[in-house]
Amino acid sequence: MSIELTVHDLTLQYESDPILDRLSFEIPPGRRVALLGANGAGKTTLLRCISKALQPSAGAILIDDRDIESLSPRALARTMAVVPQETRADFDFTVEETVTMGRLPYRKRFAAGEAGERAATRRAMAATGVSGLAKRSIATLSGGEKQRVIIARALCQEPQILLLDEPTANLDLGYQHNLLELITRLNREEGITIIAAIHDLNLAARFFDHLLLLSGGRILAAGTAEEVIAPGPIKSAYGVDAFIFRHPLTGSLQVSVRNEKDGRPGAARPPIHVIGGGEEALPLLEQLQRGGFPLSIGPVTAEDSSHRFALFYDLPVIKVDPFSPVSDEVHRAHLALIEKAALVVVPPIPYGVGNLRNLEAVEKALEEGRPVAIFSHPPGAAWDFTGGEAGRILKQLKNKGASVLKERDEIMALLEKEPIQDEEEG
Repeated sequence: MSIELTVHDLTLQYESDPILDRLSFEIPPGRRVALLGANGAGKTTLLRCISKALQPSAGAILIDDRDIESLSPRALARTMAVVPQETRADFDFTVEETVTMGRLPYRKRFAAGEAGERAATRRAMAATGVSGLAKRSIATLSGGEKQRVIIARALCQEPQILLLDEPTANLDLGYQHNLLELITRLNREEGITIIAAIHDLNLAARFFDHLLLLSGGRILAAGTAEEVIAPGPIKSAYGVDAFIFRHPLTGSLQVSVRNEKDGRPGAARPPIHVIGGGEEALPLLEQLQRGGFPLSIGPVTAEDSSHRFALFYDLPVIKVDPFSPVSDEVHRAHLALIEKAALVVVPPIPYGVGNLRNLEAVEKALEEGRPVAIFSHPPGAAWDFTGGEAGRILKQLKNKGASVLKERDEIMALLEKEPIQDEEEG
């Protein structure tokens, strides 16, 4: 497949208000493009113009240099398929019947049920994993199952471009990821160009290779996730301050939004000190911050993402020079910060000679009767670069009474099960 979509000076107005304002961009063949922006930015309107559901006031949309206005509905449906945000199941069609409807642009009069049509239906259902639902009524399916069936119907059109309007809306976390993994696989294996309106910036950064950020009917930013998902464009498009970091497992960019309540924890929340930093600590820091706990962090370098997190939320942080061991001065400052905490948390961070002394500070906290929670490292992860010394100390800390946690959510369960009292209050 090789087809290019070009949008040139696209404008759509309702009365005197422009919904789309002179949009121009090109989408090469085989791209996965996410349309981003706040409500009312023009994402759905743009998709509806591309699919000819709406007539623009000015401008042109071209498929391989051919204006879509010159294409008949049947010809356009053989090139492009649409997966709407909501699909009603008013009639009691089976899954197989629903998917077969995708062959309508190819169907000759009285030719329903021919061998080619049945083969295309089977391929589409197999590709989307709904073959086992063939005889089920679409009205009986869950939201995620129904969305897969609608995508199968779209695939039955054998499109070169697939348009999706909020494909993950109203789906739970598991279905969201399964659906976007399916879309990614279809793009890679079939070469189908994907254009999707997406609300979730984190999902967009992970599953799409090109992003278009809309604001006020115009393109505010375009490019890769690194080029688009940045504090400046996010602030302009959504009106919020954003902290950008990389997910420690997937490596994709993640967005955390600071609101008015952040940094203003309730009086009942005890202060927590989080040892070290790195990408491994960020999800934990974000969870504790959202929980309203006063946090302190360190020691970390100025280039560390946890240091940027601390600066963003104006948190106490101990800074250490890059590639340098923890000095006596830094160690004393670290101990002083720990003394103010009601709980010390050790994320599953890697250890080298430079940060090994941080575990000495944790050991001292335990000896003074301060609660400590240590997260286990994932199986197979490389984390001990001290010749086994870090592992020995961590084992010793656990033997001395430190709580051992495996999953991030366990920290909240620990805090609820055994409320930690702030020493200043107690």
